Amino acid sequence: MPKMYQTYLRLPMLVRLVIILMLILYLSAILAHFLEKETFPTIFEGFYWAVMTAGTVGYGDYTPHSSVVRVLSIFLVFTGGSFLAFTTVHFASAVVKKENRYFEGKNMTKSKNHYIVVGWNERARNTIYALLENNEMNEVVLMDDSLYSNPLYKEGVHFIQGKASEDGSWMKANIQHAQIVLITADANLRESDADMNTILSILTARGLNEKVLIHAEILTSEQSSNAIRAGADHIIQTSNLAANEMVNCLCNKLMQK
Repeated sequence: MPKMYQTYLRLPMLVRLVIILMLILYLSAILAHFLEKETFPTIFEGFYWAVMTAGTVGYGDYTPHSSVVRVLSIFLVFTGGSFLAFTTVHFASAVVKKENRYFEGKNMTKSKNHYIVVGWNERARNTIYALLENNEMNEVVLMDDSLYSNPLYKEGVHFIQGKASEDGSWMKANIQHAQIVLITADANLRESDADMNTILSILTARGLNEKVLIHAEILTSEQSSNAIRAGADHIIQTSNLAANEMVNCLCNKLMQK
């Protein structure tokens, strides 16, 4: 008996309430049958009446005549109404909770051949928008540990709240079935620290998926070779790109003069 009670306590709350409700209905059917055998010739008919009464349906095909069974009817109406109200609230709460988990980046994505963008900054934002415009087939997953809510929720981007240096974050992003990973540099760190953080993220992602294409943003030229050794397929040196763009602008200005 104690083991059965412990097993009962381990069950979900909704399942426990269903068990209690079924016991109440069954006991009510037995009482109705023995108190009014003419109205309820069998326990099954009593159970049918109890279910209809608790469900606040009440077809009227079985009507109790004694005061005791009528009081039992009142009890069943309140019990059934309370259970239906609780069930509705429970399911509504479950839907809201699931939606909040999705918004807060706690749910794992089940997508395949998707793109994973690590880090949230202006470059990541523009990249994600470009991916959404140019590719409608592949889902985009954003991973970041500084955000606590999805900044691109309305755009349909799946958000993972977590560090790119932890296996759990990549597992939530379903790295095993990803097609491309883009790791952006952390703008809140010094350039050397940001590159070390990027390299650690590359190592983690590569260790979980040997075939995924990894593009990484490296700020210092000294760490480019280390990023390739860590497993990056392509290095994006934004500092060099910015420098080349500035030189081109200066040269164009000089030529115009």
